[in-house]
Amino acid sequence: MKRILTVLLVLTIAGCVVVPVRNSGKAGGGTALVCHKGKKTMELPREAIQAHLNHGDYLGPC
Repeated sequence: MKRILTVLLVLTIAGCVVVPVRNSGKAGGGTALVCHKGKKTMELPREAIQAHLNHGDYLGPC
């Protein structure tokens, strides 16, 4: 628990975005919700999140 809190503190101080990741049985070990084009909530693998953020999608449900 201390390790998790330390990591969250360091990321907050560094100004990084903490991506809420869900554990799932999919390859890659986790997914997150992304609002795609402001219209559709998608649950994406961790590896696909940055590409979506780069073209204007945002984290969380629509």
